[in-house]
Amino acid sequence: MLEQPEFGRLVRTLRQERGLSQAEVAENGMSTAYLSRLESGARRPTAKVLDHLTRRLGVPASVFQGTHTSLLSQALASASSSDDADDAIRLLGEAVQAESGEDLSLRWLSLWKLAQLHPKQGERQDELAAARELTALSDRLEAATLQVRSRILLARCLRAVGDIDEARSVAQTACATAADGAVPVADAIRAQLVLVSVEAESGRLREARRLVDELPAPIDVLPPVLRAEALWTAANVRIRQGDCPGAAEQLQRALTELPGHEHLMLRLRLAASSLYLQMNPRRVTEARRLLAEAERASLFAGPLHRWELLALKAHLAFQQRDLVQAKELCEQLADALPQLTFRDRIRLEVLAHQIRILEGDREAGVRRVEELAQEAQNASNVHLASEVWRTLAETLVRASEGQAAPSLREPSNLHEGVTR
Repeated sequence: MLEQPEFGRLVRTLRQERGLSQAEVAENGMSTAYLSRLESGARRPTAKVLDHLTRRLGVPASVFQGTHTSLLSQALASASSSDDADDAIRLLGEAVQAESGEDLSLRWLSLWKLAQLHPKQGERQDELAAARELTALSDRLEAATLQVRSRILLARCLRAVGDIDEARSVAQTACATAADGAVPVADAIRAQLVLVSVEAESGRLREARRLVDELPAPIDVLPPVLRAEALWTAANVRIRQGDCPGAAEQLQRALTELPGHEHLMLRLRLAASSLYLQMNPRRVTEARRLLAEAERASLFAGPLHRWELLALKAHLAFQQRDLVQAKELCEQLADALPQLTFRDRIRLEVLAHQIRILEGDREAGVRRVEELAQEAQNASNVHLASEVWRTLAETLVRASEGQAAPSLREPSNLHEGVTR
């Protein structure tokens, strides 16, 4: 087994990579104070402690052995301690390709690290490929916790690229595995939350709301990070159901209760500002404030979050009737469109062609928006498709009146019933 302080450093790295607090890892096995001393190197691990940590962190015991000196283990150690995401991706990518992987658990851990790095650089297809291999490896390892975590990641990747049908299937499998296997409650909840988001994307709002109401644990008793994720997901469903006051309350709770985790706070501010711009009536003031806070925090973020920020600023400018700035931001993001999520890409392209229609190029603008609506429909993203059609109708009305059109709006729950 690794000696201290290397053992403690590895535990801290694995815990932080999974977004877990010390209390979540220590739960039902040790005190938080003991784990803190363990991570600092002040206490030596016992066999019982090792067994608890492997279960809570979802890694095999071999990760803590410290006897593997392969290229892959060296690359993983270097990547985990590097502040340069591009360098870490290069090191791990080369090592994963060079070694077929007799040690499957080490390969799984390396791919997990890669899957965390790729989206920060806007490399969605690489993240998806890593998630697929992680899922296959977790099945070979026959580890329920790894199977659930891999499928949560894969479902999120599939949803991001617009493959809603496969995302639903993968998320359902993750939920079933979590129900049958001995996995941490946090993993079971995250599996259900990703299924909620997929159902909401496809317009199945009643099913999404049912899943939120049937979470394995009430939202109020969840640890802070997981509680923020659950509130964020539930708010997304409420907005789609037309319950904007309830959604706003949940968003405010999520923003208030989340501890000082800069990366998660940045993501939450971007998500919340997006939802505020979808409310009816839209909460432009709140969205503008959150985007200003997100812009300050994005100075040290990867390109993906900067692109997401620019896209939201384009929508905000449009809401404020500043078509010139909205158009300039859309043009700046033209090369980044493939790296955005399917939903964000469709929305941004629709916005660009809303502006085109309002500028007088009606025929070409309408034709492209109709194509985007059909693309969303073909991807089984019923909710997004109905949103695009509604936006087109509103834009044409505004154009005929010589007025600026509103940005994308979420359809009401009445519209949901029609599209079904």
